[in-house]
Amino acid sequence: MKSLFTLFGVFIVVGSTMAQIKFERAYFIDNQGKKTECWIKNADWRDNPNSFVYRFSENERSTSASIENVQEFGIYNFSKYIRASVEIDRSSGDISKMDYFGNAVFHTEQLFLKVLIEGEASLYMYEDGDLSLFFFKAPGQDIRQLIYKKYIVDPNTIASNVEFREQLSTQIKCDRERVDLSKNLNYYKSELIKYFITYHQCKGLSFTNYEAKVKRDLFNLRLTSGLGFSAFTFSGVDGFTQKIIPRIGLDAELVLPFNKSKWAFFVEPNLQTFLATESIRGDLTAINYSSLELPVGIRHYFFVTEDLRFTLNAVYAFDFAFKSALSLSDGTKYDLKGGNVFALGAGMAYKKFSAELRWYEEKDLLRLYPFLESDLSKVGLVLGWQIW
Repeated sequence: MKSLFTLFGVFIVVGSTMAQIKFERAYFIDNQGKKTECWIKNADWRDNPNSFVYRFSENERSTSASIENVQEFGIYNFSKYIRASVEIDRSSGDISKMDYFGNAVFHTEQLFLKVLIEGEASLYMYEDGDLSLFFFKAPGQDIRQLIYKKYIVDPNTIASNVEFREQLSTQIKCDRERVDLSKNLNYYKSELIKYFITYHQCKGLSFTNYEAKVKRDLFNLRLTSGLGFSAFTFSGVDGFTQKIIPRIGLDAELVLPFNKSKWAFFVEPNLQTFLATESIRGDLTAINYSSLELPVGIRHYFFVTEDLRFTLNAVYAFDFAFKSALSLSDGTKYDLKGGNVFALGAGMAYKKFSAELRWYEEKDLLRLYPFLESDLSKVGLVLGWQIW
């Protein structure tokens, strides 16, 4: 199975390298204030970039530009970044990296900040690894960080500096609002965006919401069916010939909101039954194996067109057997227990339809009996239809 996962890794690397590079209509502004129309490779950055790749036309050779010579760039109808020299506190929310000081500790950095809301008051975001920080620009002021810091009070207590609420309540406020909306505000992108939208709407001001330009389907639900091609052997050599068993289930997928929706987590509960009777060594033997399988995994998409995608899946499949046994003609019965295994899948999706071929590790259903050995091998064909 290790070789399969090695192959999976190779497919991801090679597939990502060979995948069509998508450049989208964009622009950048250099240090002299000159705006250049171009095509930028849209990597849908998880972490804020320090550079980007662009072309002057779709078919020309690409070149790169960096934060040193670009003060702003944007991909039309998708995202915008501005260069800013800011005071930043990089305090981590990881308890192993927290300090005992509640005050922010600043140092100056030059960053590309992602624009979330642009208007009289603007909101920006900076991500780097486990850091998710927000910055703002109040009317007539420079860009500053919205301060939120977790720190250790004592070995049993963690506190939070929520100064960002005071920053907003004093500098980004609308006098017509009867309630201070910053009072219970959380340091989340969605809540901060909503706060800045409310501010502009309250004052009757126009603004641009760049997050609204990005339309993502972050959750997909599919009905699944298909077939399992299974073989069961025990005592090393004896067993049942390969059987085709039906399956039915659901596939719930959470698409990660970066890297152009190429990665997703999914869970795919399904029911399946293996029923067979054969004469083995002259003894009539029957197997009745029913289980709820719960594969949990990660899926990588390779986009060919807007409608056609290829997929690679890495899965850990939990298996819960019920009313399952191996029965001999003399009345001897052995209970069968499910086993958790790794699996790999490869497939395609076209519009709402999907198909995947999945290879499973072998598992021992007779592990309750030390004197017996068994192997259940399986290859599954999973067909899906998106309903959400």
